[in-house]
Amino acid sequence: MQRWTGDIRPMGISTVFEASDPGLLHAALGAYGAWPADAASIEPPLLRIRLDLDVALDAAEGGDALDVRVDGGRLAMRGAGVEGGADAARGEAWCTLSRSLAEDPRRLAAEVLDTLLLFLLTRAGRVPLHASGVVVGGTAAVLAGPSGTGKSTLALAALGAGLPVLSDDTVYVQLRPRLRVWGFPRPIHVFPDDALAGAGGAARLRSGRWKTAVPLPPGGSLAAHCAALFLLERGDRVALHPLGADEAVARMTTLLEPGFDHFADQLAAAVRAVAAGGAWRLTLSADPADAIRLVRDTLEAAAER
Repeated sequence: MQRWTGDIRPMGISTVFEASDPGLLHAALGAYGAWPADAASIEPPLLRIRLDLDVALDAAEGGDALDVRVDGGRLAMRGAGVEGGADAARGEAWCTLSRSLAEDPRRLAAEVLDTLLLFLLTRAGRVPLHASGVVVGGTAAVLAGPSGTGKSTLALAALGAGLPVLSDDTVYVQLRPRLRVWGFPRPIHVFPDDALAGAGGAARLRSGRWKTAVPLPPGGSLAAHCAALFLLERGDRVALHPLGADEAVARMTTLLEPGFDHFADQLAAAVRAVAAGGAWRLTLSADPADAIRLVRDTLEAAAER
């Protein structure tokens, strides 16, 4: 049976998609247009994702919601017209899906491919931190905090201030051969009342709540070589308080939310590397733009020293 293949390089890792249908391959590659293959690279692919169509799964559309289970280095997914899995040790993932899902590139990426790809990437040296990330003069401001702290609204405020946004909820830390903080170019999800006027974006149901998906502009930053850490807390007025690296690590490695707890053994080194560029406790006011201005001023002043 003929197979079609195409390459991408997400977070600097060579990845091959292999599909049983050329349209399916085109849809998959189109979802990751920000990560073109490096034509100059001669390294073999580290990750491989196999995709197949099965018309028998069309009947499952509209059925049970997608169930994703992780057991150590293995992942299994099933439901809503899709069956698949991944093996981190082998650097491989596979998926059989309905034609209707394959013909909807946005759904294909958001509901299936992102899950498989990020599972493999995060087991290949890209440690996830629960944080939004914005870039100030080449430095990634890693804005960390639990769900509901305000990470996404800070990312939106940064976008409105003209700063490149890496991510609104998770950044990925590469430690070798040198530090890089990667984003994953997906929309910023905020409550409709918080969305910027004229920013556009579709309404999506996230964790049982309707949010507006504000798209990031094309061609934005994908990574930064320098970083600084800001741990978020709520308050009445915006303020910064310096943190030592040990305290930053302690705060970031306790009470981990589901998903991030899979990386408990790797988080301390990743947090310490990010905090080496500076670490602060950032108190937020009611206006996220206040915090973004303070972060920007702090990092620009540090760069001038």
